[in-house]
Amino acid sequence: MVPDPFRVGPWTSVREAARLMAQRRVGSLVVVEDGQVLGVVTSRDLRGAHPNRLVVDVLKGPPVAISPEASLLEAKRLMEAKGLERLLVMRDRKLLGILTQGTLAFALGQHFDPLTGLPRADLLRHHLESLLAQGKDPTLLFVDLDDFGRLNKENGHPFGDRVLKTLGQRLKGFAQDLGGEVYRYGGDEFALVFPHPRQALLPALPSLLSPLEVEGKRVGFSVGVAGGRRRQRRVSANPSATADDLLKLASLASTHAKRQGSGWAPAEALKAKEGAPEGVSSPKEPQSAWGDNRRAARGGGGPRSGGRGSGPTGP
Repeated sequence: MVPDPFRVGPWTSVREAARLMAQRRVGSLVVVEDGQVLGVVTSRDLRGAHPNRLVVDVLKGPPVAISPEASLLEAKRLMEAKGLERLLVMRDRKLLGILTQGTLAFALGQHFDPLTGLPRADLLRHHLESLLAQGKDPTLLFVDLDDFGRLNKENGHPFGDRVLKTLGQRLKGFAQDLGGEVYRYGGDEFALVFPHPRQALLPALPSLLSPLEVEGKRVGFSVGVAGGRRRQRRVSANPSATADDLLKLASLASTHAKRQGSGWAPAEALKAKEGAPEGVSSPKEPQSAWGDNRRAARGGGGPRSGGRGSGPTGP
């Protein structure tokens, strides 16, 4: 963010606005009248306009602003949705600064995985903690490739990289279709976050779980699911600790699914010895809510866990 951006009045001429941009070496000016922000005029807006016209004549639409507490991903999505190159950063109608596309791209580059183009784990944690702080109960999917170490050894790391990119693209499409976000957690692990109940996602899991086809080879992966079960507002005194719990449970559930060959498993399927973190509890999920979908994803023939619905509860 560029703090305290240069301002101009709406009745300033296009000639003067262009002179100010050139003098101050900026590509935009915030248009303000009587303390009220009217929008942003850019050098592109001035091109082709008669020098004697006024800034208010070339100003396009109302101002588009974002809170300073918003994540970089939220800013990116808003820019893309509105087709903008700049966003005003405001709190309580007070202008704090301006976020340009270039500044955002530089900041995001430090938090994105260059191989898959997906955001990294630090942005995942920020997203989870933000949802929890709002009282939401997010659904977390933790995805782990099966036998990835063996694949790398037998086929080489370039093949492994192509597997990671292929899986990343599938997960990205799945997340976008259902209103979520996908992240490269690390190594051969990914995570998906959805701000709504898991029941809305379970019917779509079979389409996600079909094995990947990469250069004629079938590559499988396992999914663990945690959170997204509460019907009432979640009260989290410590969003960071709760995010840790969700990540731990979803990761353990993906390992459980891999061992059982079940494709996916909810955190509730964990054996008692794996357990939920101390002090974490919530109502149990109905058996049919995950058993039927798991069988559908496996075509009805995969092995099943013997402790369905009997394990400890979790976030």
